[in-house]
Amino acid sequence: MPATLVSFLGTGRKNSPQDPRSEYTLTTYGFTHPRLGTVEQTTSLFGAALLRFLLQCGATIDRWLVLGTSASLWSELNQVLDKPGSVLEEYCQIDDKVLTRSATAGDLETWQGVLNAQAAPVEFQLCLTGEGLEQTSQQKIARALFDHVPRGNDIIFDISHGFRHQPVIATYVVSLMRWTHAVRNVSFFSGVWEARQNDVAPVVELPICQELVEAAEAAAVLDVTGNYEPVAQRLGLDASLAWFMESTNQLANARKPAKQLADSYLDGADIVQAELARLLRDRLQWASHGTFAARCRESAGAALEHGDYVRAAILAYEAIISQCLQLLYRGDLFNYEHREAAEQELFNRLSGDDRRNLKILQWTRNACAHGTRSNQAEAQQALRSPQDFRALVIQSFDLFARLPTLLTP
Repeated sequence: MPATLVSFLGTGRKNSPQDPRSEYTLTTYGFTHPRLGTVEQTTSLFGAALLRFLLQCGATIDRWLVLGTSASLWSELNQVLDKPGSVLEEYCQIDDKVLTRSATAGDLETWQGVLNAQAAPVEFQLCLTGEGLEQTSQQKIARALFDHVPRGNDIIFDISHGFRHQPVIATYVVSLMRWTHAVRNVSFFSGVWEARQNDVAPVVELPICQELVEAAEAAAVLDVTGNYEPVAQRLGLDASLAWFMESTNQLANARKPAKQLADSYLDGADIVQAELARLLRDRLQWASHGTFAARCRESAGAALEHGDYVRAAILAYEAIISQCLQLLYRGDLFNYEHREAAEQELFNRLSGDDRRNLKILQWTRNACAHGTRSNQAEAQQALRSPQDFRALVIQSFDLFARLPTLLTP
């Protein structure tokens, strides 16, 4: 998958500050790769070392998007060229701007053109975004990412330079770009100068960031929709059958695969997965209830919580009918004649508001299932707002809880 390298560019240190033509201070960075072993790169600019390392590892880097201020180390971008000295005159021109903290967007555009003439296959994109200290500059950082990261690209962040808050801004921007730009993979690399040993600064990759992004999205899907497939996938589990059975209201068939899912993940050292496993177990608690009616009631509550109103109405009604059948007949829960008889007997025994509310739930359920307008004014009232619909279903939960008292002689 092609990737965009994103660097936040800070300022540099001259070996001889009094000499404007002095070279910048060099740092040796130590990369670790499972196939290449330890790879050292010496440079004044970590992003240049990172880009060379990534290309050496066989990564496909489409472009290098560099974000910075008027005083950022723009001149040192020439270090990724095969012949940095071939652009010496242009280097000096942009370096003078860097030293006087006066580089403009026009200066960067000119320098970008010089670099791109020799940098193929990597394309430079230089953006003057500012320090990110105020809203306008923060918006510029977001705009640069939106405008210059191609759809479908992975993103690799160099977070060694620049201000510490800038990668924080970008991280949240990328959370949105996973949906606006189909960004699937995000990597973070940092050359930790403060942790250097024998004058070599270790390079740290942060794979937990990608894990957290995927875990957060899976948890969000679960919270908003009730669908636990993405959470299960993050745990290496296949929930497709359980979710299919549950979402089509086949709760009797869904119970076994749901219980297997809830019991499958054994907590290990990965704290992120342990949290997801807890969410999954909580979501699948309905499968542990002893009776079919109780499982229907629990699933109806989960559906209502996630705004799945149709399933909430269907399951709430079925929970009541199943509870009645178990209390009065103890017959076959899935026998149509038995269920019809239990339904009729229930309406015969109920009275007042209980009977009326159950009838309204029945009308509302039918209208939802068929996508039609109910002829009953009470059902239409329930369908006018989520608040009215929710109140009706919650009334049915109260009736469900009181059925053993109402139906037991």
